Amino acid sequence: MASKVKKRGPNLQQISGQNADHHNNTTMVNGISSKTSKSQSSMKGFVEGAIVRILMENFVTYDKCEVRPGPHLNVIMGPNGTGKSTIVCAMCLGLAGSTSLLGRAKEVGEFVKHGSNEATIVLELFKQPDNVVIRRVITKQGNRTAWYLNDSRCHKSDVIDKVKSLNIQINNLCQFLPQDKVVEFANMSNIELLENTEKAVGSPELYVNHCRLKNFRSDQKEMLLKHKETSDHLEKLTVKNSRLEADVKRYQERQHHLEVIETLEKKKAWVEYDIKRKLYVELKKRQDALKKELREAHASNAPIQQKLDTLTARLSEVDSIIKEKTNESRQFANAANKKHEKIDEFSNELTEIQDELKSKQQEEEKREAKIRAHQTLVEGWQRELEQIPAADEIKPQLDQNAAALRAVVREVSGIDTEYNGIKTERESFQRERRDLETRLRRLNDQKDMRLRELQKYYRDTYNAVEWLRSNQDMFKHKIHEPVALVINVRNKEHAKYIEQAIPTNDMLAFVCEDAEDMELFVSLVREKQNLRINAVKSPNVPLASFQPNRPIADIKRWGFNHYLKDLIDAPEAVMVYLCKMHRLYNVPLGSRVTQDSIDKVVKESGVTRFYTPDYQYSVKRSRYGNHKQSTDSSFVPDARLLNISVDMSAKREFEQNIQEIEHQLGIGQQRYKELQQRRQVLMTQDNELKEQKKELIRKRDRHKTIMQNIAAKKEAIRKCEASAIDLEAETAKTQKKIKTINEKKIKLVKEFSQLIKDCIARTKEKVELGMGYAIVFSQKNYIEATQREANANLIRLENEKVELLNRVRNTKDIARQLIKRAQDLTGSEEPSKELREAFSTCPDDLDEIDQKIHYVRAQADCLFETDQRVVQEFEQRKVEIQRLTEGVRITLYNG
Repeated sequence: MASKVKKRGPNLQQISGQNADHHNNTTMVNGISSKTSKSQSSMKGFVEGAIVRILMENFVTYDKCEVRPGPHLNVIMGPNGTGKSTIVCAMCLGLAGSTSLLGRAKEVGEFVKHGSNEATIVLELFKQPDNVVIRRVITKQGNRTAWYLNDSRCHKSDVIDKVKSLNIQINNLCQFLPQDKVVEFANMSNIELLENTEKAVGSPELYVNHCRLKNFRSDQKEMLLKHKETSDHLEKLTVKNSRLEADVKRYQERQHHLEVIETLEKKKAWVEYDIKRKLYVELKKRQDALKKELREAHASNAPIQQKLDTLTARLSEVDSIIKEKTNESRQFANAANKKHEKIDEFSNELTEIQDELKSKQQEEEKREAKIRAHQTLVEGWQRELEQIPAADEIKPQLDQNAAALRAVVREVSGIDTEYNGIKTERESFQRERRDLETRLRRLNDQKDMRLRELQKYYRDTYNAVEWLRSNQDMFKHKIHEPVALVINVRNKEHAKYIEQAIPTNDMLAFVCEDAEDMELFVSLVREKQNLRINAVKSPNVPLASFQPNRPIADIKRWGFNHYLKDLIDAPEAVMVYLCKMHRLYNVPLGSRVTQDSIDKVVKESGVTRFYTPDYQYSVKRSRYGNHKQSTDSSFVPDARLLNISVDMSAKREFEQNIQEIEHQLGIGQQRYKELQQRRQVLMTQDNELKEQKKELIRKRDRHKTIMQNIAAKKEAIRKCEASAIDLEAETAKTQKKIKTINEKKIKLVKEFSQLIKDCIARTKEKVELGMGYAIVFSQKNYIEATQREANANLIRLENEKVELLNRVRNTKDIARQLIKRAQDLTGSEEPSKELREAFSTCPDDLDEIDQKIHYVRAQADCLFETDQRVVQEFEQRKVEIQRLTEGVRITLYNG
């Protein structure tokens, strides 16, 4: 161990007998300078996670100290107060340990050297290919800490994870033992020492596996008993359900048809509502457009009526003046009548010419507006056309879509074929399993036959067995039923020897694995229920320790082929008890050869207790005098209980076959689920491809429609442009006509003025009034015609409004009724996602929906209606069967 120290008082190098260079603070340890960093090649012997360097600055009593441990045992020597424990503190705090482990100070800031505000701890840990460097900077003010991992700022949790990955356990006293924790370490029990040692030197899984192993044996025994009870219950449930399976299938098929009918009825209601809703929307749009037309009609009609009233009042006023002037100038009128009429004709002609010009101007404005409207539509369609691919581009997409749809259909067909194969194979496996389970039940019935024998002759023992089967979970360990029930004689011919070798009391005894369990069992059964039973405690010795004094091969020449222990099967605890109490492992069974040469066997074999086909022999030798030998024999009667035995090899074969069938059924079920998931994916792809196809066809048809519309509008624009009127020429032509007429009119006026010079003033007024009257009258006639046309249109719109209003109300009422009915059927304001998916499989046309409803209802009517309570009981038992079957499978697998 080497360190570089700057502190008051003696330094560690001097105390440990090392020399320090006070000029450069450099020390040498293991031939390596503390100024130079060790390379990976020079760190031979270090294991991963070992500390190769410790640096402390302003820490406790040190100004600066660097320690470089070796790869093996490191010892720091020095008097008290020289800083040995300070190095241990640096190791603990540098590895993210808590200050409570050290027992020196509560706050980390108290480890900063007096007079300094900041302390630094650097630990370098060995790791291939590059070492891990942890740096902790402690700030005294506020007890703050900054962590660095390989010179990169990090969180404390990152340091803890890195330390844990190197299997450094700073909280484990078997790996890191501060001096203040020595007493605590000494008080640790053997178990705690073992557990902490496992955690310190073993893999992380070692301690966990150790704990698990301790519980496996007891869990296994409990699982076997539970497996037997579950199997019996499962068998009863299976038999009940097999009787009702056909009726339940018919019920389920009928329910499926009824559910399809219900879904169709729901969709029918929503389809009917959707049709009315669309009609209502169309009528509403028409109603809004009609209201707009009415407002425009009323707006345009009001000025016409106002102008008409003004003109009527003006005409009435002019007419009265003319009448007054006429009476005054009648005497002058006859002479100038012809001239006056001619002037009126010219005036009328002027009005007609002006009206004709105005009509042409209005017609030209309408034509130009019409052209602009057509051009706007064409431009909009062209913009839409740019966003829609051409028909030639859509056709390859349609072909690709059709190919994809065909591929999906082929794969779905293949999946359906495989479905049927799996179903047929599963039915075959189920039939075979039922046959094996029936045969296995027949074997297990032999144990029940023994139990019935107990019921006849040993009633208390029988009642105790029944009670134990219902209350086995009250005990910590397994309590085995009487020996007569749990042992199995492999050959029925040997049953009488086993029954002769084991006394009746032990044959009827319950075997306990735990002494406390035995006391509790005896208290509950013998004392509280007054049942006369026997209970024994199995010795805590391994079965393998019971070995015969002589191998069977050594005594085979006298006709011995088996020891009694080899003739039976029993739980280990029961077998240990029988071997301990009755030495079954040392009592051989002889043959007829043994019976025929019994004297020779007794004298020469050295076997003191044995059986022949008909007798039991016991050889005894006196321990006194001349050690005289005596032989006792007794006839072996037929067995009464053990002659009922189970063929264990056949039972194991049946159970293995059932397990294999369950495994195959599980594989088939897994494959069925995979196919079902794949089929759902394919059906989703099929729907998506169909929607894609509809969208492509819509785009293709829309492209064609737009092209036709553009061509039609361009033709209309061409016709409008061809029918244009040259307003300038027409205006010039009209002005020319007006000028000609005015010239003629002036000439007539001059002639007229010469004729009636005396009344020129009155005649002039009358002529002017007449001209004004003619103009106003013409305007009035034009406006009246316009008003009649507007009134007729207004009446038509009002009538259409009333009729449309009635249709909207009726459609809205019907739609409300339909949506209420649809919502009542579905139980929600909108169809759920699952219901919409179900709707997607139904027809969209009302007639097709009605036809399918009638068809499915006819199928449902053909099926016999089963009582729903029977089906519910069947389903409950089915769920219970599945749960129990899975439990049995897991139990067998774990066993």
